[in-house]
This record gives sequence, C-alpha cells and structure tokens, in this order.
Amino acid sequence: MQASFTPDGDRLVPSPTAASPWSDEMLNGHHMGGLVGWGVQRDAADPEFQLSRMTVDMVRAVPMVPLLVETRRTRDGRRLRAVDVSVLADGVEVLHGSAVLLRRSEHPDSEPFTPQPWDVPPPEAIEGGPSGAMSWEIRRINEWGAPGPGRVWMRETADFVAGEPLTPLLRAALMADFTNPLSNSGRDGLAFINTDVTLYLARDPRGEWIGMESAGHLGHDGVAFGTTWMYDRDGLIGHGVAGALPDPRIQARQRS
Repeated sequence: MQASFTPDGDRLVPSPTAASPWSDEMLNGHHMGGLVGWGVQRDAADPEFQLSRMTVDMVRAVPMVPLLVETRRTRDGRRLRAVDVSVLADGVEVLHGSAVLLRRSEHPDSEPFTPQPWDVPPPEAIEGGPSGAMSWEIRRINEWGAPGPGRVWMRETADFVAGEPLTPLLRAALMADFTNPLSNSGRDGLAFINTDVTLYLARDPRGEWIGMESAGHLGHDGVAFGTTWMYDRDGLIGHGVAGALPDPRIQARQRS
C-alpha cells in the first residue's frame, strides 16, 4: 500500500491513504496523531527516554496539502523532556501537539491497583480483511454496539513516511485517535467528533498489533470525553483520552 506521506523538501505530502472517511479533502484524525508523534520522534527521540504523554489538539480541519512539521523543546532536563509540535499548511497552524518524555530508570517495588490482564483472542484468531483505502486494519473482538466495552485489535498496513521505518512510537501515536470511535460510540453508532486526543504510554508497543478497549464515556450538555486502554500481545501499555462534541453530520452520514 502507498505510504501515507511522501517527503518533499521540508514538507510532507499526504497520499489518498491519509484522507478522512468524511472528506477526501481533509486529513484523517488517525494521521494527525501520527504527525505529532513523527515530529517528536524526529527531533526529540532518545533511547534513554520513553514517550510518556502525547496530546494532539485538533484546532481545525487539516487540508490534504503539503504540511510542515515544526518542533520546539520547552524543557530539556536530565529526567524530563518536553516538546511542542506545530503542523502548518501554507503558513497557518492547523494542528498543535505536545509531548513529555521521561528517562527510563529502575522501577520501584510497588503494587498500585491495575486492571485485570486482558483476556481476548489473539488477532490471528479473529476474521479480518482489507480496510479499503485506509492505512490500517481493524479486527473486532466484539461487534459495535454490543453490551460491554468495545474491543479491537489494530495494525498499520502502510508506511507513515515513504522510506522511513514504522517505529513502535509511531504505531502507538497513529492508533491514539481510535479512542474516539471506540469509547464515544453507542448502539446507534458514533455521534461525537473529537477535538483532541491524549495518549499515555508506560512502554512502547511490541509487535505490529495494538489492542484497544473502551474504558468508558462521560458526557453532559453536549460536552463529552471517552477513555480507552491500550495493549499489545504482552499486556497493558497505555491509556487514551479523547474530548468530544456532538456532530449530527456524522450520524447523518452513517445513515446514508
């Protein structure tokens, strides 16, 4: 499959695989997280540091045009590194992000409460198939709208930037946006569009498959958020949070 972006000088040119399912003139939220993660990886990656938190603020629709990714370190300490990321289209900021990276060290002998181990079938035991023009594959552990938390396995099936390896950090960053449809959907489908997404990671994912499970939705007066747990084959690795607003256009498209 064609890479989601092709480098052209200091800009990244999106391919059709990066387009939103709602409009072929707008970038998919999946790839917005990827752009912020790619910027962090390009300018702040260090094998001694772990991406702990990444936030993507979706300040406006991102057009399918060449995009410039700029980063600025706001903190460069011995144990903590903070980075701001700005994505520009024709000189206008269309996406803003930030990240905190923490130095890996010896883990304390402590046992705070954690969720029970994930007990689900492996991805190869679940029927799957092509995702059309999308750059990722979804294997549903349970059906949309079924009682209980939504659960899926996902993997990226295209390079993010042509000629560059798809790193564990990028795999996690790309999947973060799925927090919205997984946790903010109900029996009637998805009624919310997310305005941001925040990903927390305790460690990088191992392997190509990432599992996600809804941890719940909360909303009132048209203001909502949803949360997810993120896994790999070896267990729990992180947590996602997506703020959201209702969007009647989504439901209308789903019914058409």
